[in-house]
Amino acid sequence: MTQGNLGSSTRKSHSHAMQIYLVASVCLLIVVPLSLGEYEYSWLQTSLAVLLLDICLYPSALYLAQHKADLPTMPVFCLAYALQFAFPIFTQEDTFLLMGAEVRYLAEKDVAIALLLAIAGICSLQLGYYWFQRSNYRKVVPVAHLPLKKSKALAYCVLVGIFLPLLFTFKGIIPEEFQQPLSAILRVLQNQVLVVIAILGWLFYGRKESKFYGVWLYGLVMVTAMRGISSGSLEDALAPIGIFFVVKWLYTRRVPVVPIVATAALVVFLSPVKADYREWTWVADDPELAQQSSLTRGTLWIEQAMEYWKDTLSGNRDLAEATSSATGRADFIHQVAYIYSMTPSVVPYQYGKTYSFFLVSFIPRLLWPDKPTAGSANGFYAVTYGINSEEGAKTTTFGVSILGEAFMNFGWPGVVLIMLLQGILIGAMQHSFGGRDSGSGGQAVFLAFFVYFLNGIGSSAEIMFGGILQNLILGYLLLLWARQKPSRDRTRALPLGHAAFLR
Repeated sequence: MTQGNLGSSTRKSHSHAMQIYLVASVCLLIVVPLSLGEYEYSWLQTSLAVLLLDICLYPSALYLAQHKADLPTMPVFCLAYALQFAFPIFTQEDTFLLMGAEVRYLAEKDVAIALLLAIAGICSLQLGYYWFQRSNYRKVVPVAHLPLKKSKALAYCVLVGIFLPLLFTFKGIIPEEFQQPLSAILRVLQNQVLVVIAILGWLFYGRKESKFYGVWLYGLVMVTAMRGISSGSLEDALAPIGIFFVVKWLYTRRVPVVPIVATAALVVFLSPVKADYREWTWVADDPELAQQSSLTRGTLWIEQAMEYWKDTLSGNRDLAEATSSATGRADFIHQVAYIYSMTPSVVPYQYGKTYSFFLVSFIPRLLWPDKPTAGSANGFYAVTYGINSEEGAKTTTFGVSILGEAFMNFGWPGVVLIMLLQGILIGAMQHSFGGRDSGSGGQAVFLAFFVYFLNGIGSSAEIMFGGILQNLILGYLLLLWARQKPSRDRTRALPLGHAAFLR
């Protein structure tokens, strides 16, 4: 087959796949609202929710149709948005929980406008991302060319998989006065275990190496997830599973259904007793419990969850009550509806005040130990909008969501602008670290931090993006020694910006 015929065949395949996506989207848009109308669902809300879902699925359809070799960054990102902004319309009532367990009933119009805000925001996000991918400005952003040498990559996996866990097991050997200034660096070092998971995925799925690497990969994912469970953080427990999910999708070109189902099941299973477990392990400050291993403490949370679900399945507790904590955790569309109902009629626009942390975010805490901590936007939202008291906000966090914070500051124009900038920034990071030219090492570094973006959707912009450049560069430098040395010819062929990055 000639090159022209091959290109024509590829274009026809791409066109056919996108036609299937469009037909399926239109069918969903017609069938779902009509079907759910019999169960007292609002036709307007379900129509807008399905439209939002269709828009969120577009990057996945495009990625699969074009058979891309880059990381599925935007597909995964938009799927996370679909989970947190579209699906809650079908699983949650139009209510919002305030301080003192007060339930605020939301008007149907406010929820519909929140859906329109989400649609405008996701469209702007994708516009910014795909515009940057095709823009000439892309050439200005240096590429972290980091192809890995197998022997050095394996040595890195062994070192990070053994010595770094020991460092964090005996973290008390670091003097207390240095732990806060070094917190960002320690967090980056801790995240290198996620880089190892990505590297093992490259060896097993990308290079089709020995099954031994598969066993190592699965074992490390389970151990790291258990360490996350022991810390009482679902985010840390789900991060290694998220890395595994994206890596498998990248190298097999198939959406890994099993990790998705496993992640959802883990959230539903652990969420009902999360608060009790944290109360026991964080607040009680039991010295005997603190000395227990991560496996032992993680097992305690699992045992509590098993007892909870045993009572639920035996009929002693309502099933809807058992699943509400998990489904409510991923519901941000009703939060945006509540913010819209309060802004600016009760709470005035902030005009950028909650983004002030970005002015100091690039200064390392090692140089400025008393630098303000990220999260002020979440605290402002919790107190000002009646979610929690000032005292409660000091110990409990409430995510405002990127989209909600944008409206809280600038209204409709803010949602469009902030989400557009977010898409451009993600496109730039994708180009620098997640593209084919970045190599398996650059993609591994990018994945170790990108997975936290998925949870950061529901937090403030300063939490999600503050210090991300520092983390990416430091992660790159830590893995640099494992790079396959480029030939002189290749270095000369690179643009000036790229060659400078290599040096």
